Amino acid sequence: MRRFALLLLGIAILSGCSSSGLKDDSVFKHPSQWLDKTGGVLGNWGGAERDDAYDLEVDRLFEQPYIDPLTRYLERYRNDESRAAHLQRVLDERERRCDEIATRYADRPLTDQTLDQYRAGYAYSCPKQVEVFAERLGSAGQGGKEHRTTTPVKPSEEIVWSGQLAQQLNDCYLLTTIGNYSDARSACAGPAEKGDPRAQYNMALVFRSLRQYEESLNWAQMASPHSAEARYLLGQLYEAGQGVEKDIDNALSWYRDAAEQGYPAAQYKVGRFLAEGLGSEPSPAAAMGWYERAAAQGQAEAQLALGNMLLQGESVTADPVQGRYWVLRAARQGLANAQLLLGELAEQSDATVANRAEAAIWYELAGQNGIEDGAVRAQHLRVELAPETLQDARIRVQNALEGGR
Repeated sequence: MRRFALLLLGIAILSGCSSSGLKDDSVFKHPSQWLDKTGGVLGNWGGAERDDAYDLEVDRLFEQPYIDPLTRYLERYRNDESRAAHLQRVLDERERRCDEIATRYADRPLTDQTLDQYRAGYAYSCPKQVEVFAERLGSAGQGGKEHRTTTPVKPSEEIVWSGQLAQQLNDCYLLTTIGNYSDARSACAGPAEKGDPRAQYNMALVFRSLRQYEESLNWAQMASPHSAEARYLLGQLYEAGQGVEKDIDNALSWYRDAAEQGYPAAQYKVGRFLAEGLGSEPSPAAAMGWYERAAAQGQAEAQLALGNMLLQGESVTADPVQGRYWVLRAARQGLANAQLLLGELAEQSDATVANRAEAAIWYELAGQNGIEDGAVRAQHLRVELAPETLQDARIRVQNALEGGR
């Protein structure tokens, strides 16, 4: 019954999203699966503690006034049975916010320009409400009581173009998501030239992948008024000096714009800039606030940075328990540096055989995810440990990855 309910919830989640990315089944994305294949078994879920953590996560998410972070949360965790109740909370909140936006737009002029603004701002998270507005506009154009201020396209031409545009948009989003940039360039060109901000952002991604940075900059600038992702990309281009002179101050400005719209990668970047004094005076307290916002949305680098601050007491009160919690959250997502740090924490704690074995497993996992030093450290510890001790440690690590502490 629980699986069936989650399936229905997943359908509802996806019906509110214009596209969804393909899932990566690599070790990096699913570290616990790798442990399972190498000798581990599933542990318990640590239910009460886990639910408290999820409650905090959702509460932090709701503190942000924007709708897109809710949709990103729903997309990210839609297959996670342990979050079924929390997914429903987020879904309900998104629908409430979308309905508020629909009420606001109901009082605005029924014009093509208003529809374009509505689509640009809310088509990603509130497609049903946007479609209702579009249907009202279409009906008004066919002699209804309401009327639009622009000259309507002939019905036959409008239907053909709408079908072509919809297919191009679908192809554009999918091809960009799977990294087929050569075909995405062709698919995105038409919608981007017509003014679709997501297609424009995808064109910016395509040209950046081709190292045609000036073209990437141009498309990102076109998309930026309606796209937090495009503002984030502009921050990246200014930070790296790609297509434009390197400008850390400008990079921070673009990152901050995207962060204030709830984009988690930008929130992490703002936190890092403030922590390191890039483009501003160092402000660890402000950095921590941005890390917390990004971490609550599942941004792994922010979770690791927040955990580090709490572990080390960097300008904040040290909290080893909460610090390890956030590092563990990042490790569950496959962030190798977080797994390496958990190994170090285990090795530096009481010098027991069990702790050294657990450190070896964390190092081994970090090595599998690309940190060569992790593999070296794991090998150094394994030579002094019995196979059964390592197996017990493997079970503990997998239990941690699957929801325990």
